Amino acid sequence: MPGTPLHPETAAPLRHTSPEACARAVIDRVGKDVRLALPLGLGKANRLTNALYEIAKGDPSVTLTIFTALTLVRPKLGAGLPAQFGGPVVERLFGDYPDLTYAVDRARGALPPNVQVEEFFLATGTLLNNEYAQRHYNSVNYTHAMRRIVSARVNVIGQMIAARDERYSLSCNTDITLDLIPELQRKAGRESFVVVGEINERLPFMVNDAEVPASEFDMLLDAGGYDLAGLPAAQVDLVSHAIGLRAARLVKDGGTLQIGIGSLGDGAAQSVRLRHLDAAAFNTALSALPGPSGPVEEGGNGAFKAGLYGCTEMFTQGMLELLRAGVFTRRVREGSAVTIDGGFYLGPQSFYEGLREAPPEMLAAINMTSVADVNALYGNEAARRRERADARFINIAMKATCLGAVISDALEDGRVVSGVGGQYNFVAQAHELEDARSIILVKAVREAGGKAESNIVWSYGHTTVPRHLRDIIITEYGVADLRGKTDEECVCAMLAITDARFIDGLVRDAIAAKKLPSDFTVPAAWRANTPETIRRALSPHADKLPAYPFGTELTEIEREIAPALSYLSGQMAAPAKRAAFILSALFPGLGAGARAAFQPHLERLSLDAPASWKDRLTQRLMLKALSKTR
Repeated sequence: MPGTPLHPETAAPLRHTSPEACARAVIDRVGKDVRLALPLGLGKANRLTNALYEIAKGDPSVTLTIFTALTLVRPKLGAGLPAQFGGPVVERLFGDYPDLTYAVDRARGALPPNVQVEEFFLATGTLLNNEYAQRHYNSVNYTHAMRRIVSARVNVIGQMIAARDERYSLSCNTDITLDLIPELQRKAGRESFVVVGEINERLPFMVNDAEVPASEFDMLLDAGGYDLAGLPAAQVDLVSHAIGLRAARLVKDGGTLQIGIGSLGDGAAQSVRLRHLDAAAFNTALSALPGPSGPVEEGGNGAFKAGLYGCTEMFTQGMLELLRAGVFTRRVREGSAVTIDGGFYLGPQSFYEGLREAPPEMLAAINMTSVADVNALYGNEAARRRERADARFINIAMKATCLGAVISDALEDGRVVSGVGGQYNFVAQAHELEDARSIILVKAVREAGGKAESNIVWSYGHTTVPRHLRDIIITEYGVADLRGKTDEECVCAMLAITDARFIDGLVRDAIAAKKLPSDFTVPAAWRANTPETIRRALSPHADKLPAYPFGTELTEIEREIAPALSYLSGQMAAPAKRAAFILSALFPGLGAGARAAFQPHLERLSLDAPASWKDRLTQRLMLKALSKTR
């Protein structure tokens, strides 16, 4: 629920049109020790932040400490094919979005000594080798991030907001802000901190709990709108669809749903939509998949007649599409049209456009609210238990162990890939709520450097969710229902959904650890856990399992180039494959015919008229890759 207004309704915030003037006014109010809290992801006050950062860079007597998470920056593409392909795509995703200069300087190791940046969630995989980001990462659950901010005595809150006819909305980031402002007021007093709302006319205006009075803000910065940072729409391959189909079968009509992000999250959302709109096609595709199906009696395989209620940390494009499809129709509060509660939103440009153009009745069904409301039960517990009937919390992992532990945020050596976020919160809820299940999605195999690596491992040097909270884990090869299982039963269930290439090694590990008998024999059915099995099972149903189920910023030609680039990268990364691939690309048979067939692709990559031997070789390599992946 929204926080109480901080000032009398008659209190008018100071208005600025210059970021520099606003930043100076902030420092005049709080002094030269600026402790700035910025929301996770999209809702940062970029222009205010950049102005404060430039002041600190130019004046060592000003100290600036930034507390935030998931800083979005325009990716640096380097040279060659990545830049030729990615440049126009990045422009579509970011437009005139103003990069956060602290992040740019951090990436090149150039933060001044009087500036410190602390994040509790990193942009996935982008800062693995950034010493500063790794050293200053703070590992906390999403619901505990506010506690850290309060303890740090934050004195400035800067947030991008939406405005409409003197109405104001926290829009994309109600998550912590709704609770943070009243908590700071209670702990330190209202005069101890400044709240700045940076108005962006391109930010969708969200109603319900997101709408707040002007008195919530001390200052409003209206320096003109700018494009929102967009995420690329994830490509959903057949493996992701296989996992999504299995997950959607476990969702119960009349229940509650949360879905994580990325290709696996989109695959799950697409399968839920397919089940609702075309149950026959859903069941036909699902029945083609071999392997254990899990506790299907706890789910369903038909349309959602009673409807679902969405209770999600991140409100995604997939969830918006489920709302449009009529899946989220279960109203959980009397007199309210709300069918989805979310903490923050982030997605591709089409998602933002969909929210901007959504009719009032659709927006009324979406309640952007406190992350504490969606990620936890404590507080208004009786109501939350009643609302979250038959909850299915679907989240994504990088790896899982044979004993049911889940790894989602960091590598074995401790380097952070992303962050815990709210995953642990939802897993814990699944065990605390009656008839709820935690469902973890993980691809069985990861391709790295041209080599296949199992994502089901015996043990790992880092854990996000401990094995004593094990529940349901799904790979493309099946569903492992681990709740209430002994260690031996758990190991067998996980081996049954492991890629066949890695089963024998894991069996040896399990026997050595005394978790399987020494004479254990691998069932013949497990030997069929191969990528070819999945491809053969789902290829006939590809028309119902699109690569971009909710659209993409890529053109048709770019959608064909993208997998070819990925394939080429894999071939060139493996020394054993590289020479053979180059030789095959130079083979005379790959000539004028291929160039004619892929002329638009070559033009898009500026390879249609190569001028140097290097460009001619690149053209041949690209033609070979296109011919293999089309």
